[in-house]
Amino acid sequence: MSEAKIIIGGDIFPRYSPDIWEKPEIEKLFSEEIINLFARADFSICNLEGALTTCGHKTPKCGPSIKAAPKTIAGIKALGINCLSLANNHVMDYGKQGYIDTCKTLEEAAIPYFGAGDNINSINSYKKIELKGKTIIFYAVGETVFNIPAENMPGINLYDEYRVCNEIRELSKECDFLIVLYHGGVEYFTFPTPWLKTRFHRMADCGADMVIAQHTHCIGAEENYNGSYLLYGQGNFHFIQHNEKDVTQTGLLLEVDAGGSSLEVRRHLVYMDGDMSKYDKEQNLDGFKERSRRVAAGEKFDKEFSVYCEKWFVRWLLEFRGHTIKDKIMRRMLSKEKFIKYLRKQYNDTMVLRMLEHVRGEEDVEVMQRGFEDFFYINKLKKY
Repeated sequence: MSEAKIIIGGDIFPRYSPDIWEKPEIEKLFSEEIINLFARADFSICNLEGALTTCGHKTPKCGPSIKAAPKTIAGIKALGINCLSLANNHVMDYGKQGYIDTCKTLEEAAIPYFGAGDNINSINSYKKIELKGKTIIFYAVGETVFNIPAENMPGINLYDEYRVCNEIRELSKECDFLIVLYHGGVEYFTFPTPWLKTRFHRMADCGADMVIAQHTHCIGAEENYNGSYLLYGQGNFHFIQHNEKDVTQTGLLLEVDAGGSSLEVRRHLVYMDGDMSKYDKEQNLDGFKERSRRVAAGEKFDKEFSVYCEKWFVRWLLEFRGHTIKDKIMRRMLSKEKFIKYLRKQYNDTMVLRMLEHVRGEEDVEVMQRGFEDFFYINKLKKY
């Protein structure tokens, strides 16, 4: 049986230089080696990290709102990407209309998509393909931010452990290989967090042959767990982040051979150079291999995670600092109803959205919880 070759890329989006994407001039967007990798593949898939729309009404949220003109899909089409996951934290950045425009654009370009739906009852969580005698299912799921589906609102396939693990268990019976594209994890943190590792192990235990974390914008570590391949951070493919950390400029293209009895993975290091995604000729993965060795040895990276969480702690202290002296005075002076009105006036929309993001998104909750735990116990130890 001939090999079935799959290319899996991380985040991609035509965020800048729309004229190049629209023409398209893919030789100005991707190096020759990358173009050839996609040309040789029997099937290729990436995550579309934004909305393809001209809609000007942003979703009320924190962080950047990412969109591009629908015509820029020409560059993605020209590269030969066969399918796109929409299970991410940016596909709903321009609301219902932005989502509708994105789906229409992909349909007109004849590029299948999955991982989201028009409402909570129509989420398409997976894509099944037949490839050289093998049945392969790609399952897309993401963490919760401003992408929650409702009865009359589009959204993505959100990670609910009971439902997702049951779906993976049942879908694994219908295919030779099941590959999970998980959009989550802690951004810019190159090690697996406790929550992420636990989730990946549970999905693998339920039948996932491969689980890949996209979203973190950095290369993490890999693990071979009970016959399943786990990648804790694929990094970016073609996703430009100006004035960001160096770790966001690199990513891994995965070349997967699905022709045998198990998945064989080859990693290709790529990096951003201006508007162009290039193939790294040196392929130096020493840092990645060292992190992976430490994962295999059972290390938990508590020290690294605490250092990371501490960097964000000032933000939480400012937004969760509790009662001020004025609050205490007003509470004594005002009736209960008037005091509630007074409190509401102390918060603008941006402040509320930031707090909502902190308490709703798994990424923020995990980081915030560790930050507060460290803060409490360190302060407590200082007293004795």
